[in-house]
Amino acid sequence: MSWSRSTSTSDDDILGISGKNHPFPLYRKFGVPIALSTDDEGVSRIDLTHEYVRAVETYGLNYADLKQLVRASLDYSFLPGDSLWHAPGDFARVVPDCQSDIPGADKPSSSCAAFLTASEKAEQRGFMSSRRRSTEAAECPLPRNGITSALRRTS
Repeated sequence: MSWSRSTSTSDDDILGISGKNHPFPLYRKFGVPIALSTDDEGVSRIDLTHEYVRAVETYGLNYADLKQLVRASLDYSFLPGDSLWHAPGDFARVVPDCQSDIPGADKPSSSCAAFLTASEKAEQRGFMSSRRRSTEAAECPLPRNGITSALRRTS
């Protein structure tokens, strides 16, 4: 499966493509994995948080949409090793080595630990810590207008 990278601010500034004229909604409609990115922050003065806020404000993304973008950015990254996910773009099932594990458990099984150790890509994704999982449960789902505010607080 192919993927697309989107530098919305750059596309707007350089190519004059934005909003409904940008292919972002079309890619999403047809299931093309998308990873948000930025150009050189030193030149463009735009960071990744800005791109996520812009995507939320422009395309009405919700928290689940943002998680999908983040997962795709790791799954389709150039990090070495296999993905934690069973199939590209399928973020519902993990690889067989980690299927018996519960995200947020204090310690992964020996087979999952070995898999995570052997793959930098999978290790970066890993399983959510119990602290992060409980934080996410307490904060989600965020209301649509709350996402923008929450993202702005991180920048």
